[in-house]
Amino acid sequence: MDVSTFAIAHISQISATIGLVTFALAKKKLTPAGILAAIAVAIIHMASPYPVFFWLLVPFFLLGVLVTKIGHEAKARLTQSSTGSSGGEGARSAVQVFCNAGGACVLIALHAWLATSSPFMSLRGGLVPGIYAPRLQRVLPVGIMAHYAAVAADTFGSELGILAKSSPVLITAPWKKVPKGTNGGVTIEGLAFGLLASFLITVIAQIGVMTAQPFRALDTSTVLLVIGAGVVGSLLDSFLGATVQATVTDKGSGKVVEGPGGQRVKVLKGGTRVQLGRDILTNNGVNFTMAAVTSVGAMAVAYALDLGL
Repeated sequence: MDVSTFAIAHISQISATIGLVTFALAKKKLTPAGILAAIAVAIIHMASPYPVFFWLLVPFFLLGVLVTKIGHEAKARLTQSSTGSSGGEGARSAVQVFCNAGGACVLIALHAWLATSSPFMSLRGGLVPGIYAPRLQRVLPVGIMAHYAAVAADTFGSELGILAKSSPVLITAPWKKVPKGTNGGVTIEGLAFGLLASFLITVIAQIGVMTAQPFRALDTSTVLLVIGAGVVGSLLDSFLGATVQATVTDKGSGKVVEGPGGQRVKVLKGGTRVQLGRDILTNNGVNFTMAAVTSVGAMAVAYALDLGL
């Protein structure tokens, strides 16, 4: 497919991408590098034979913007930035874009290749050489949907859970209360918001597969699997945050110190910051690992139960 044919076939997705990029630039939701990364991610999503994957990306971004904005001033007072300013989410970087959508891009590229390739070249024209893996092709969409259910659940849980009236507890030690913003800290409200996000993404996915290619509904078991994967992914993110990601707090205020763009926060010996936990993964690394493990796990369950699309 040449560029002009691709553009005509994906005019609605291209228009949506232009609109979202314009919005992100105007509202400074993404850095310049983040904008380029988002465009690359959008193009990969367009390459799928199933339009639903692109239309999961769009609400994930918009819902993320919405929940980030809710209680922004309050969240800014609950944590502080390592740069010295108040806390709260700033413009997202290219690394953050890829860590939240990169896993889905890999699965989408694999699904697109399987859908347009065949080992039986003499029997089917218009295809490229490939392998015959029908069951893998069926479960890949489940992994992609589970990916977005998980990252959306994590975003809702983090951005709205921090506003909960109750104090968060450490997921690995639920009897221990921790400061708001602590990696691995959870609240009942945050988990409920995560479930809501997973449900919303699954509903959008169901509408997408019914109204466009492949024009068939997800069965009840697959719907429950995707919703459950989103919740499990959110819990996994908290577990990883508690076990392989360090939390840095300010000695004076007791607030959690956040690094810009999910980067590590520097702690100097004898300084005003205290590091707690093992510093193995950054926040971006935790997000990518969580999404990848959740996707693969959901596909494994779908494969075992003979579910898929």
